[in-house]
Amino acid sequence: MMKTLGKVAGGVGLLLTLTSFVTLFVTSGSYVAFGVKLGLGIAMLVLWSVTNSEKIATWTRSVFFFSSSAAIGFVFIALMVGANFIVARRNQTWDLTNKKLFSLSQQTRDTLKELKEPVKIVIFTVTPLPDSIDDLFQRFTKETDKLTWEVKDPRKAPDLVAKYKIREQQFAAVLVRNPGAPTESSTTANLPKLADAAEGEQEFTNALIRLEKVGEQRVYFLEGHGEVPLDPEERPMPQGGPQQVLTKVKAAFMNDGYVCETLNLGKTNEIPRDASVLISAGAKSAYTEGEKRLIEQYLDEGGRFLYFAEAGYEPGLDALLAKYGLQIDNGVIADPRVDPEQPYFIVAPFFGDHPTVAALKSSKLNLLFFSARSITVLREGTLPGVTALNTVLTTPEAWLETKPDEDPKLDPGEKAGQLGVVAVSTRDVTSPTKRFDQARVVAFGDVQVLIDLFSIEGNRNLVLNVMGWVSNQPKKLTIRPPDRDISSLQVDAAMLSNIRLVVMDVLPMLLIGVGLTVWLTRRSR
Repeated sequence: MMKTLGKVAGGVGLLLTLTSFVTLFVTSGSYVAFGVKLGLGIAMLVLWSVTNSEKIATWTRSVFFFSSSAAIGFVFIALMVGANFIVARRNQTWDLTNKKLFSLSQQTRDTLKELKEPVKIVIFTVTPLPDSIDDLFQRFTKETDKLTWEVKDPRKAPDLVAKYKIREQQFAAVLVRNPGAPTESSTTANLPKLADAAEGEQEFTNALIRLEKVGEQRVYFLEGHGEVPLDPEERPMPQGGPQQVLTKVKAAFMNDGYVCETLNLGKTNEIPRDASVLISAGAKSAYTEGEKRLIEQYLDEGGRFLYFAEAGYEPGLDALLAKYGLQIDNGVIADPRVDPEQPYFIVAPFFGDHPTVAALKSSKLNLLFFSARSITVLREGTLPGVTALNTVLTTPEAWLETKPDEDPKLDPGEKAGQLGVVAVSTRDVTSPTKRFDQARVVAFGDVQVLIDLFSIEGNRNLVLNVMGWVSNQPKKLTIRPPDRDISSLQVDAAMLSNIRLVVMDVLPMLLIGVGLTVWLTRRSR
């Protein structure tokens, strides 16, 4: 029995002795692990020599066998190291994360590929650049050769700090187009946001868009009729309920390069000439005749108007919308098949043929709405030259519930089938005072799509694509980086070393040792 154990100890000891150098130079680099393996291996070899002293003369064959096995192991390890070296040189990676944390979005790839002039990123920081930013920029440079970056200590580059107006102690990344040329231009990105895995890509992409942008797009949100406010109101809500506010919408629009302001037509009695887009978000009380005339005149001059309906309220814009072929139906869309507990929570997976939804259609994104009104496209009674169509539609199982209650049922006479939730309308204009060549109107059956803008990726891209279309910015008709929930594990150098030791050293040696034990035990019988 002792002789058999000695043989096993000899095989395992030789294996530990030879692979201890792999532990030191390849996997762990730990002198402690190296010493433990080497000492244990030598001890096992001594045990083998003591228990098998009478066969010491035949050690040559055993050494040859074990050396051959070790050589095969070394060859295998060398092949693995070589394969990893080749892969590292080719820099090939695969993103297997659920939210594609390490893949660039379509918007970012398109923006980078469309760069026609060189862009340099000058990073001002007094601390080492986070690995997350370095990794992000590495992915950017794979898409274009027009992007470079460098890190500057603001304390050692006062000339650049003054040139790009960097505040003292500010950590920033300055994007410079055509650096050193007479046509050089620049914009600033937030460095902490760039380092954030959830916001970094979008922050950089928005900075590139700002760099390419010519002129300002000013967006006016109407107020005075119970619309959802752009900013939080100072007075608390009745009963202390949560306040619906468009703060996130404002931030998203500003990141996309828009300037957001509020407009009360009852006070100004005019729509500013710099109004690129006019938005009515969930109006509850009726607009006056004078206000409706101002909106209609704005559209006659080629203006752009976004209307977000609110279930149960009639702001009196039906006649104006009807001239542009759009009718907001009375009632709420129901589809209990989606969620029997929430029959008015609907999925809209179908799209019309229009630029605002082309990217969503190709990406097969579902849109979600709650308590939405349907929109009917009118073919008669419209202004000359009007073209209207539904761009987002429900499933064929939906219907328009005219008397909403907790248990809706499809009653005779209620509209059923694929219902429009979003519709667009265009009309060419020739007014001598025109703002644009074409009036554009977009109607949404649900204002909640704005309030919940960041909770549903499809809805967010829909709203921002609509904004890009009405403001004549086709580059913004895309799929943006998603709001990714970060589930990654932060691994430091010590943890990485331990993982490498276990995966590349301990486990393989354990398997080989078990195999040797089984073989030697059977051989001794």
